[in-house]
Amino acid sequence: MLINELHSALPDLDIKERWPLAPLCTLHVGGEAEFFAAPDSIEDMRNLFAFVVREKIPFYILGGGSNVLFPDGLIKGIVISTQNLNSFEWRTNITADIDAGFKMPAIMKELREKNLAGLEFMAGIPGTLGGAVMGNAGAGGRGICELVDHVLVVEADGQLKLIDSHEFNFGYRKCSLADEKRIILNVRMTFRKAKHGDKEVLENYLLRRGSQPHGLHNAGCTFKNPEGYSAGKLLDEAGCKNLSFGDAVVSDVHANFILNKGGATADDIIKLIEICARKVFDKTGIKLEPEIKIFAPCSFMCSD
Repeated sequence: MLINELHSALPDLDIKERWPLAPLCTLHVGGEAEFFAAPDSIEDMRNLFAFVVREKIPFYILGGGSNVLFPDGLIKGIVISTQNLNSFEWRTNITADIDAGFKMPAIMKELREKNLAGLEFMAGIPGTLGGAVMGNAGAGGRGICELVDHVLVVEADGQLKLIDSHEFNFGYRKCSLADEKRIILNVRMTFRKAKHGDKEVLENYLLRRGSQPHGLHNAGCTFKNPEGYSAGKLLDEAGCKNLSFGDAVVSDVHANFILNKGGATADDIIKLIEICARKVFDKTGIKLEPEIKIFAPCSFMCSD
């Protein structure tokens, strides 16, 4: 059995079977992972990653779960969480090495305590640093990759590699690292001393986030903004507010948010995403691209 092989190859790693995934994402939907592991050291992550690659086991990398959607039912393979990689070390008075599993709100707290700035546009955004870098999270035309000096990754063969920021590309809600056969372990970032006006900028971002839906489980913005357009406005004008499927509903506050009223399934949410995208396309001819990431195993792992 695969579990015996995993335990034999990785005796020091705590590997769970039939692990519930809904509590690990902000939408609170999804089935079970056939196997689940959250290595708490770089060495364990190296060994696990090399093993699943070598054995061609489907795998999924999970950060904070703030913009992901797990499918219903049993998810074959192994979900690998970075949640226990959470160290933060200042290298200089403005540069820090931060593990991939470190939470974004905790980074913002560290900056406030040292009177540093640069990440104001990330105020109020949940999730982990690794996930934020993979998707170049941000707001107001800014993205977190702008502040990255380099990343430490583990390659498919278990080897560690430092990648300077000029060696990868990033744009609106995307980073080329997400297309590669590797896992981000640690990120070096450089900030700047806070100056007059930074606090007001941060408060403005928090105010904007305060106007977004609260009280029900969601995964943030459902769709990316097409170039030159607001996805929320397109959805609103297409009549998507308050649309529902099962226990999933489009917010009446912001049309780019799909909410779980309590009993939604992943299929409910996926169907509602499809309905909204179709309504916008039928009205405008614009194809909306989901910002929510629907979990699927890394395809290169499943090929011969």
